[in-house]
Amino acid sequence: MKKIILPVIVLVLMSSSILEARTLSPTLAIRYNDFINDLSPQTAIGLHLKIDDDRYTGFEVDSDGNDYRMLVGWNWGLIGLGTVTVDAETYAQYSFGVSYKVLDNLASNFEYVMTPDLGNGNDNLRLALSVRF
Repeated sequence: MKKIILPVIVLVLMSSSILEARTLSPTLAIRYNDFINDLSPQTAIGLHLKIDDDRYTGFEVDSDGNDYRMLVGWNWGLIGLGTVTVDAETYAQYSFGVSYKVLDNLASNFEYVMTPDLGNGNDNLRLALSVRF
């Protein structure tokens, strides 16, 4: 009985993954995390999982490992939920913004980033140029 169940489970999992295959794309972004007060660029890498022609989900992490976030996006905008590490303390971070598709795999993002636990004055505007491979 065990010899039959294992191949059946493997076959079902393989066929369902082939039938519901999605596009998983790595991304590279150049971001200005607070471009009004500080114009120092930062890089971020991530993965985007294409849900359909208009929507995607994924995650990003910046190059120094202090900013992690999960993304939900549309052709015209995105929402991010994540964490940011400041002075060895980790805080929740939320973002929402708009996205403009410059070319097929190149997008410009403009986001409002909130970190409520850090207190007043820590919200900022993020500008990013993202390339999807």
